[in-house]
Amino acid sequence: MHAETLILSSFVGCLALSLILFGIYSKRLRKQVKKQGFQLNTIEQLYNEVQRASRTIDKNVIGSIEALVQALEARDSYTKGHSERVNKYSMAIGKRLKLSDHELEILHDASLLHDIGKIGVYDRILLKPANLSEEEFALMKSHPDLAAGILSSLSFLEEHIPLIQHHHERQDGSGYPLGLKGDEIPLGARIIQVADTWDAMTSDRPYRRRMPTDVAVKELVKAAGTQLDQNCVQAFIDWLKETGRLIIHPQKDKSPTEPAFI
Repeated sequence: MHAETLILSSFVGCLALSLILFGIYSKRLRKQVKKQGFQLNTIEQLYNEVQRASRTIDKNVIGSIEALVQALEARDSYTKGHSERVNKYSMAIGKRLKLSDHELEILHDASLLHDIGKIGVYDRILLKPANLSEEEFALMKSHPDLAAGILSSLSFLEEHIPLIQHHHERQDGSGYPLGLKGDEIPLGARIIQVADTWDAMTSDRPYRRRMPTDVAVKELVKAAGTQLDQNCVQAFIDWLKETGRLIIHPQKDKSPTEPAFI
């Protein structure tokens, strides 16, 4: 029964990533076709063009990525749905910051793939119900570079890789893998970091229970300017308020960026 579950999880993971990559490539193909002035009058014609273009992708690389995602989905039940939620929050922030359609497209795909490098991290580290040792944390910190390596052979993901590779950098330069700070960090990576941090705080993990919304927002505000980008944090809090997930009342003894909760 356990083996069947692993096989099913692997298949779902494979299918999910295949759909993401197919969607990304399809969008790029439509733009290319439009620029070249071709007229595709039927769905069948478009499908045939996509099929022919898709065969130019390195099948071995795609197969390797699918296998990695299968294993990741099969072993990490605690973060099921994490990438989808990070994608949702990232898009909310990106739209509030008025990113262009192209930038939103890159952000959409990068936020879905941001944790693919965790396939190179041992289960005993990913699922450890306690704080990581220095050695374990060093291994955990390798996953952004692993992701960049995994995706580097796919030329049509060239713009996505910096967002994925640098979503654990910090505003004060104390993040990883390169210690970038401030505006050196790609905006998309700063957005994903806020979304990723929020989901980590508001989801159950092996080592702790989720935080209440009000506590999580206070932690975001506290981290703004040192760990997280202030504009991205403010955009996300505005979205939480706008969508009714948080009610904020300004108070005279509070700073403009510090929310009060009910």
